[in-house]
Amino acid sequence: MSIRYYLQPNPITPDPNDQSARVLTNQTFSVDDLIKLMLRRGSTLTEADIRATLFLLFRVVVDEVREGNSVLLPICNIRPGITGVFTSATDSYDSSRHTIKASISAGNELYASMQTAQVEKVLQPMPSPYLLEFTDVVTGATNSKLSPGGIGQIVGEELKFNPANVTDGIYFVALGDGSEAKVSVIANRTEGKLVFSIPASLPKGSYRLEVRRAYGVALTLRTGTLIDPLIVT
Repeated sequence: MSIRYYLQPNPITPDPNDQSARVLTNQTFSVDDLIKLMLRRGSTLTEADIRATLFLLFRVVVDEVREGNSVLLPICNIRPGITGVFTSATDSYDSSRHTIKASISAGNELYASMQTAQVEKVLQPMPSPYLLEFTDVVTGATNSKLSPGGIGQIVGEELKFNPANVTDGIYFVALGDGSEAKVSVIANRTEGKLVFSIPASLPKGSYRLEVRRAYGVALTLRTGTLIDPLIVT
């Protein structure tokens, strides 16, 4: 399977003829999906063994990065970082102005593998919501955490849906049982940004974030999905 992409006008460079590539994701895999793929490859470990090992790895990595350490893996390198503006050399960390976050880059094995990936240019697809980034305003986390009852922000394209259409909207879909929670309070709704109240009733777990929008006279529903799962802890 190849990496599919199409071209669109580049908004950064001054030349109006310049184009940039947008990649179309073929599939999205959760931890459960990865475990199934590992079993199909003939692993001698049981599903329970794999699951326990993976979650132990995740816990150790999270703990070490939280303690200020860097973790170098074949697939990714993770380092602690702080974002925000410090007003002077004597200024110090302030949680109201600064955010502690993890910086992630490709590991050596993944980087090398991507150099040999096959690509395929395709025609630009029909317009649909495109979710570039989700920010949990309470924690400042991007594409990772969810704070029920807090404020969420989505940045992307084709985001401005019509609330009058009952199928349109922002949805959190539980990865475990597929249950859906629709956002009911929206503060800002434009083509490039949505600001809204995260449903307070979301239980702990992992969620898929979707924006659904109907197009045309036939109200053809199209869905945009954030690639990264969002987690309520």
